Amino acid sequence: MFKSKNLIYNLVIDMDIQKFLDTSYTAFHTVKNSREILQANGFVPYNDDVLAKAGGKYYIEKNASTIVAFTIGDLSHYAFNIAMAHTDSPVLRVKGRQLLDSPEGKRINVEVYGGLINYSIMDIPLKIAGRLFVKKQNGLQSVLVESDFNVNIPSLCIHHNSGVNEKANFTVQNDMLPLIDCDTDDLYSLLYSEGEVIDGDLFVVPVVKSFYSGSNNQFLCSPRLDNLTSCYACLDAIINTTSSGVSVACLFDNEEIGSRTKQGAFSQFLPNLLQRINLDLGKGVGDYLTALNNGFILSIDNGHAVHPAHPEKSDPKQRVYLNKGIVIKHHTNYSTDGHSSACIKYVFDKANVAYQDYYNNSDIRCGGTLGLIASANLEMNACDIGLAQLAMHSAIETVGADDIKVMANGVKAFYSAKFNQMGVDIVIK
Repeated sequence: MFKSKNLIYNLVIDMDIQKFLDTSYTAFHTVKNSREILQANGFVPYNDDVLAKAGGKYYIEKNASTIVAFTIGDLSHYAFNIAMAHTDSPVLRVKGRQLLDSPEGKRINVEVYGGLINYSIMDIPLKIAGRLFVKKQNGLQSVLVESDFNVNIPSLCIHHNSGVNEKANFTVQNDMLPLIDCDTDDLYSLLYSEGEVIDGDLFVVPVVKSFYSGSNNQFLCSPRLDNLTSCYACLDAIINTTSSGVSVACLFDNEEIGSRTKQGAFSQFLPNLLQRINLDLGKGVGDYLTALNNGFILSIDNGHAVHPAHPEKSDPKQRVYLNKGIVIKHHTNYSTDGHSSACIKYVFDKANVAYQDYYNNSDIRCGGTLGLIASANLEMNACDIGLAQLAMHSAIETVGADDIKVMANGVKAFYSAKFNQMGVDIVIK
């Protein structure tokens, strides 16, 4: 349940934001939770036996780590309005099944996935989570797993590392291996004992429960806020909006490592899906191109709030703050331009959704998002937005609690809007 300044707000049925954050350990778990939310709200699988039709609500998965939901509304304005976020977060990825020996027992062999702040994951409770592939008589079965025990990465005490507060320097292969201590060398058999495990995709993930902070619960702190808050907003909006044309919510895997996978935004998964929907609706190639031209991409991924200790890291003028509304992100690494930003501001103004403009400090490297990738593949107008956030890529991140609701309302307004190649035609209240 969302609490801030005496406000109580619950976004989607049967799963509030904290439960979503606390149980979406990996991209596979995020897709499982998303599927359950969508099914509870009348969405059905879009498989080979299903034809999309007006009034329908569907979802489709790829690799069990990417999920796309879509609804088909009023087709008098034929367009694809696409909101997208990503299901993965920086974390430790397990390297195979064999555990390593140490003076204090077994350790898990890991490597870093994405741009993790390494020290942030030390000395906190962690779990092993992901999927395993189990041998069956007629093939393989994928099993979602999470350990029923915690592990941790003990840091080296200050007495043996006297300069740690001046300069922290950790090697992943030596310093970042979680301590597990058990009677087996086989991690897979420790997690699953009901059959022969052939292989798997496992991660060591933070299990600190999400919590509110500040004198009025102004801040929400949790692992994986980047980018589960955006996934949650997309789900809430696709469920609770009467769409104009075809509304699509894409929750992609592998954004943190460049999206160049079969289930990532760089793949042909989304273009192929949109073409299939177009065919199901009895439309031709010309209609498809019209739907792209009349459509819009909203790329949702969090941005950097002004840090209380280091405001110099932000732009000297164009700064964004927690609990001040949606961040519209401007940079050459983003898909936003003056046209797309103006369109989204117009939509947000009509819906009374607060927003603020973000520009990067010109001397600091800026990350990328899904927006440029998708807009280039589909030749669509696009805008990058997100929540203002502190401690991005830390094991525990911080956003403004009020901004959760603002983002959900912003994505709802986006789905209700009618765009064309030159701008916004009509905004439906």
